[in-house]
Amino acid sequence: MVDVCEISVKMEKNECEKFIVEVDNGINMRNKGEIDKNTEKVNYRHRFMHTACLCFSMFSLGWRNGLVGPTFPDLRLITNEDLSTASWIFTAISFGGLLGSVCGGFAYDRFNRIAVFMCIVIGLGIVAGVAPWCTHFALMFIVHILHGGFASALDTAVTADMTLVWRYQAGPYMQAVHGIFSVGAIVSPFVAEPYLAKKIDPFPFQSSTQMLNGTVSRVMTSTPSFKSNPSGSKVNASVFTYETTSMQFDYSILNSTVDTLNLLMSSENLTDQSVPSVYGETFIYIPYSLATLICLIAASLYLIVYFIYGNVYNLPVNSYGDLKKIPQREHFLSKKMKTIFTVLLALTLTFYVMGERSFIGFLMTFIITELDWSKSRGSSASSIFWIAFAVGRLSGIIIVKYINISAVIMTFFLMITTGAALFWIAVIYKINLLVWMSIAIVGYGMSVIFASIFLWISENVRKLTGKMVSVIFIFFSSGAMVFPILIGHLMDKVSQMWFIYSQLVLFCAMCTLFIFVLGFFNVLKRRNARLSLDVQ
Repeated sequence: MVDVCEISVKMEKNECEKFIVEVDNGINMRNKGEIDKNTEKVNYRHRFMHTACLCFSMFSLGWRNGLVGPTFPDLRLITNEDLSTASWIFTAISFGGLLGSVCGGFAYDRFNRIAVFMCIVIGLGIVAGVAPWCTHFALMFIVHILHGGFASALDTAVTADMTLVWRYQAGPYMQAVHGIFSVGAIVSPFVAEPYLAKKIDPFPFQSSTQMLNGTVSRVMTSTPSFKSNPSGSKVNASVFTYETTSMQFDYSILNSTVDTLNLLMSSENLTDQSVPSVYGETFIYIPYSLATLICLIAASLYLIVYFIYGNVYNLPVNSYGDLKKIPQREHFLSKKMKTIFTVLLALTLTFYVMGERSFIGFLMTFIITELDWSKSRGSSASSIFWIAFAVGRLSGIIIVKYINISAVIMTFFLMITTGAALFWIAVIYKINLLVWMSIAIVGYGMSVIFASIFLWISENVRKLTGKMVSVIFIFFSSGAMVFPILIGHLMDKVSQMWFIYSQLVLFCAMCTLFIFVLGFFNVLKRRNARLSLDVQ
């Protein structure tokens, strides 16, 4: 009887111990779950704040790039060069982009990434502040090489960083980062517009019909400039100078009457092509200085996030939450096919970059020359492009989540081709409303293509690394380096309409090439699926 009681007591004791252990395990598991959940929130917040720093960096880049087109005529005034020569500025940007792609990808893979982003953004700001003070074209050329280098390095590093930090959830964040770029490009033309050199009347008169003393220089039809006399004053000489491609006339006009001036202007030697375009003083150093300030703020944000959260690359930010549930994607293409598709898509991106840079770069020049619009309207047209571009980028955040990426790219390719065709029709028939609409259509159509093609490569061809992104950037920077020289020469020496013709050719070639890539990929995909079924 005693033994039975002892056994019963031992069994109850064991059961109590088991219950206590189970309770302790439950508490531990609950605590561990809470710790994991809190860690997940902190790490997600860390990734998000790091992405916010990248967004502000891209905003600064968009601000700087948005200044290039609207201030291009003023940069020509500063350096006193014609369109053919000044178009080398765009070549300098592309050449710098070639160097920046190499250096940016190498630095991103080899050095502390936070320090790399800070150095790039600070360099971008310093170069922006220097640009408006380069009166010699050689200095202007060098400065824009540096600008292209820092810009391309930042674009390369940000593109690679999005796929590293967010892995295959990078789609919306990639579109968001490039969308913020567009916001900066929207704002800067509006800010720059009041500081652009204003077009003034080359024949100002007093009430007594006496011509105001001044010195006006006319070099070529496409070269507006206002030169001071040796004493530095802009209105104390008494010589009007007209130059054409064949001869030069100097008229000293004092106390001239309107009739005398009309007689001079009706001379067979002074045609419409020799009527001078005269511009006042430019103050574009103000928006360029603001670009410098924005870049410095962007660099400081990296330090703030670093001191609060630490280094985003040293923490296990990719091992929590939904990111750990996403398997690594397997690409079925062979090494040879990966290379072929990468080259073809890099060529597609080359056509895109050539079209985008030339469109926004020469748009202001085309509008004030061919359409005879004011700089204010030209600046507004540039802003309309960037507004549509930003709206497209921001809407792309949602679009890429619910629509197949191939369908997205094709739709936007067709959109920009249609927009370019409408722009050509609007210019031919002088339909101003259609000009505005077509610029907006082209801007919206261009918006998601760049980031979407990189996503398409990441999803279907190969993993994107800093080195691989650099190679692609080098590829399209090489093509974009020569194209502005060609367009500038054709617009200056042949016809301004070559601005539109070149866009139509590029957009059609880009669309055709991607259709080929997409068809070729689907054929290989179906063949791979059949082979997999045969093996099973």
